[in-house]
Amino acid sequence: MNMKQTAVIMALGLAGPVAAQEPDWAGIWAYDPNICQWADQIGETDPAPMGISEQQIRGLENTCDITGVADSGVGASWILTLSCSGEGEQYQATTILMLEDPDTLWRWYGGGAPGRYTRCPQ
Repeated sequence: MNMKQTAVIMALGLAGPVAAQEPDWAGIWAYDPNICQWADQIGETDPAPMGISEQQIRGLENTCDITGVADSGVGASWILTLSCSGEGEQYQATTILMLEDPDTLWRWYGGGAPGRYTRCPQ
């Protein structure tokens, strides 16, 4: 192995793995910005914000594993398939997330009007 190859291997080793970027919709969201004060108590207090990660949606008395994500093809919006549990029940659900801007999320639960959420500061 020559010096150049050794330098490249060392540089790659020092750089470490590339971290996966969270989706734009990941974060802590609240229907009322004042509820953001309980961002560290998701599922423990009512009212509480909703936490969304790449793998899961957590709320008051329920948690949904995200089992599928599809781009809706309309603006910044996604269709999520969910496997949920809450209040002793298991269920499957579909929800649509749409970003109006980086700090405003709309969520459709399958019927009725969507919920509007504001991103909580972190």
